[in-house]
Amino acid sequence: MKVSPTLRDFQRSDAENRCIVGPFGSGKSSACVIEFLRRAAKQAPGPDGVRHTRFAAIRNTYGQLRDTTRKTFEEWVPANLGTWQEQAFTWRGKWSDGKHLIDTEILFRALDRPEDVKKLLSLELTGAWVNEAREIPKAVFDALQGRVTRYPSKANGGATWSGIWLDTNPWHTGHWGYRLFSKRENIRPEDQRRFMLFEQPGGRSVNAENLQNLEAGYYDRIAAGKDSEWVECYVDGKYPSSDVGSIWGRAIAAVDARHGISEFRHPSDGMYTSWDLGVSDSTAIWWWRIGPDRQVDVIDHYEASGEAASHYFGEVERRGWKVQTHFLPHDARQRSWATGVGVLDQFIKEYGAEHVEMTPEMSLRDGIQAARWLLEQPIRIHTRCAQGIDALREYRYEFDEDAQVFSTRPRHDWSSHSADAFRYLALVAKETEIVTRRVIEAPPPATRDLRSFTIDELWEMRPQRKSGRV
Repeated sequence: MKVSPTLRDFQRSDAENRCIVGPFGSGKSSACVIEFLRRAAKQAPGPDGVRHTRFAAIRNTYGQLRDTTRKTFEEWVPANLGTWQEQAFTWRGKWSDGKHLIDTEILFRALDRPEDVKKLLSLELTGAWVNEAREIPKAVFDALQGRVTRYPSKANGGATWSGIWLDTNPWHTGHWGYRLFSKRENIRPEDQRRFMLFEQPGGRSVNAENLQNLEAGYYDRIAAGKDSEWVECYVDGKYPSSDVGSIWGRAIAAVDARHGISEFRHPSDGMYTSWDLGVSDSTAIWWWRIGPDRQVDVIDHYEASGEAASHYFGEVERRGWKVQTHFLPHDARQRSWATGVGVLDQFIKEYGAEHVEMTPEMSLRDGIQAARWLLEQPIRIHTRCAQGIDALREYRYEFDEDAQVFSTRPRHDWSSHSADAFRYLALVAKETEIVTRRVIEAPPPATRDLRSFTIDELWEMRPQRKSGRV
């Protein structure tokens, strides 16, 4: 394989965090797979004379990890170098470089939701590859940074190199990856070289890379029938303002452009909460209130998973906002078969029936439209809601790989729960639209001279007789 200029520069870099951004078919994933073997071979031998390394390969869903990430790995790694442990979904490789035995372990993991960060907490890694990083929440990337450098231990020589490498199609300009690697937000000058970005040219440009490994006319073929936004992102490698297929991405970008996402002063009372409830997965909460100009102010956001109701009640108390009404989704009415107690009962017991209400019941489509309507109003969203804002940006429709179109159903991933809770927030605001409108008093009717009325108008104004009465 002839390495393209961008991928060659990527492989020569020893930056702790490296990211390749490029269009479809540009060889990004292949270069990232080779990185496992390169780093394993460069690890210094330990006291036992063996080069020990352990890596993780991260993808957002198990299906994509199995069908895409693993497939690419097996295309480039010779079968005789190692074996799969199917139950653990881990590959173990052992081979010799002529002087030393190389022993490397690669753990393939699906980490598509912030709660999946818990899966990382016990890992000790040399490095990690994040495949299609635009699909991964920042919480996963942050957690990975604390897990690399842990293997091998210092007692066994430590890691010769450790870090994270990422590949992705172009992410939108509000994505955490764009803010981190392109805009270098919150990176001190002395840390600049720890975060390196490698951008490949578009697939139809004169400098397009990896064309020798693609069939003739590849980019023209995949661009056929696609809208311009899709082509600019996946073919031409341009950064979109919102994610392709995003449900509210453009609306969030518009709110951000008018500085609607900012820090602003607000009272701590008069709050409402809107909830999306989960037991085995996430529960998400938005705090909001009606602002001084009768607009909706979104004040705070929280999401966690696998916690009991008491955890969230404690979080509400800890934050200190004075909530007058908690709005729950309709599934809160369901009672546990084992205990006979439902979520609604727990909320009423905790806050009192006068402070708990059900969200208006509407279809998914109506909820999506209500949220779009709300984002088009003069809404303000506080910057402390950063994780929730990222979820709203990433909430998108499922892509049908066979038909090559987006479906009408949102994809269920890490962004879903916060997005659902925001839909419920919007439904309350939409159903009570009068509270979000400025109250404009109608001017009194103008006084008319009696001589200005026509005969027809006087006839319409005449008293009507009904059952013998005027």
